[in-house]
Amino acid sequence: MNRTSTLAGTLVLAAALTGGGARAAIIAADKLPESPLPLPAAGPEASYLKEVHAAIHRRFTENFLRLIGEKLELTNPLNVPTLEAEVDLVISGDGQLLSSQVTKSSGFPGFDDAILEIVRDVVPYPTAPFEVRSDDGTTHLHWVFARDQRRDSGVSVRRTFDPIVTALPRLLQQGRRGEALNRIAFSRTRGEHIGEQFTMLALDWLKASLHQPYTTVRIAKLLGDRGDREAISWLKSSLQRPELAGAAGAALTALKVPVCPLVKDMLEGTNPADQSNAAAALATAGEPACLNGLVKLLSTGKAAPDARASAATALGAIDDPAATKALKAAMDDKKPEVKAAALLAQVRPGAGRAKVFLVEPFLRDPSPLLRAAAAAGVVRAGGDANLADLYVLFKENDPRPPMAALKELERLQTEDSTHLIAKLMHRPQPDVQRLAADILIRRGARDAFSSFKSFLEPNADPVMRGRALVAADDAQFAAAKADPRLGIWVFRALLFRGQPDEAADWFVAHGAKLSPAEAADAMADWVTYAPAMRVNAQPVATAPNPALGAAAAPTAPAAH
Repeated sequence: MNRTSTLAGTLVLAAALTGGGARAAIIAADKLPESPLPLPAAGPEASYLKEVHAAIHRRFTENFLRLIGEKLELTNPLNVPTLEAEVDLVISGDGQLLSSQVTKSSGFPGFDDAILEIVRDVVPYPTAPFEVRSDDGTTHLHWVFARDQRRDSGVSVRRTFDPIVTALPRLLQQGRRGEALNRIAFSRTRGEHIGEQFTMLALDWLKASLHQPYTTVRIAKLLGDRGDREAISWLKSSLQRPELAGAAGAALTALKVPVCPLVKDMLEGTNPADQSNAAAALATAGEPACLNGLVKLLSTGKAAPDARASAATALGAIDDPAATKALKAAMDDKKPEVKAAALLAQVRPGAGRAKVFLVEPFLRDPSPLLRAAAAAGVVRAGGDANLADLYVLFKENDPRPPMAALKELERLQTEDSTHLIAKLMHRPQPDVQRLAADILIRRGARDAFSSFKSFLEPNADPVMRGRALVAADDAQFAAAKADPRLGIWVFRALLFRGQPDEAADWFVAHGAKLSPAEAADAMADWVTYAPAMRVNAQPVATAPNPALGAAAAPTAPAAH
């Protein structure tokens, strides 16, 4: 039945029911302008409601109600000003009407039936944006049709929500990351733990960051750990970038991806930049296939010292007599960076006193590079047994020796090494302080967290104060959270304190203020630390979190 015959039939039915008659005057409501649409703030929902209302308005108000006013007398049931019907519509993603139901009758079938025919005649409806649709992909509209001046203005969206465990994968697949974050916020207001869901969001975020200028080797490595081929391809391409080659090579080695086949041509070529990148990429690979190229580069006096130093480091990971011979020969090199790299490369972890004796004389060498190699070598060879030899670090004015020692100390994971790291954290060298703090945090050395106390002062370096939040009491933490200089460190501190849900709350509330690079770093922190920290997390309150605010969370329908 088409629209004309439907409305004509309704009018004929109405005339028959009332016996017809002359029209005396129009009802008072027809003299008034239609009530304004109850629209939300400007946005996708407001735009959609205006568009869908216009489609219905032409048929209901400008056609149906106009005909009633012109053709039927005031006593006709269709001209009763109190007529009001409520209708629920479900519209598919392509604008088809899936269902229409009168949920509250006007009391007069002719009015209700006419409305149902009108809403069916509008098909296809305007395409709703994702922000308006429910989790099942459809749009749910609730519509109040009235015979008074409200007419067809009473339209609203009623969204239905699936449980977050069901909804989140779909939202991320649709690219609706903002709505996924809102849904996480909504779950938190209900006191739910959202660790798995936030991890899913974080991995999606990192995946989207992979080809942005701010992505990092760390992000690609986290994705590569989960078998992401695109991330591994990104790491491979980064072997040609001087600033990334070393870290990318180490990441590929950790992922058990052979590096030598990827850089061998670069290493054995004639381009100095390529040779340097290749040597840096091979630092931890330990692949004999590139032995000859590394030996040649190390022994080529005309090559750049940094490239030769990288070759020495890479040879240290290869268990072969030719590598050992080349490293010993490099000890006579005139370039301190080459000699220092060769010195440390000859020391294997746990090598013992013989190697300690090899490196100890260089702890007081005039070159800070050789002092750095010696400090690292003492830790690498002797472990806890020779940490007392490193007292010279507390008289060191150059940050490189303590930095080198710290990188080796991180491998020990012992009480004595933790104690030394905590002491080095108080050296008056910012880079040393930050690296020492990071190591203590990464190893979860809670017994050493008291060492952070002095960095909690309001006038402390914000970067160190942010790290020190792991040791803050409740009052100190609350005060620090209000310091805008700390930013992402509040999020990290919550992770390290074993409070992943609260860290997610912080990101929901403040993540929009972070730069894209900072936001990606935060997600990398979550993927790295949140699962591990949950194991040692203390019980936290699961009551609704009013700090999130109503604006951060979607409004759930009453029936959900």
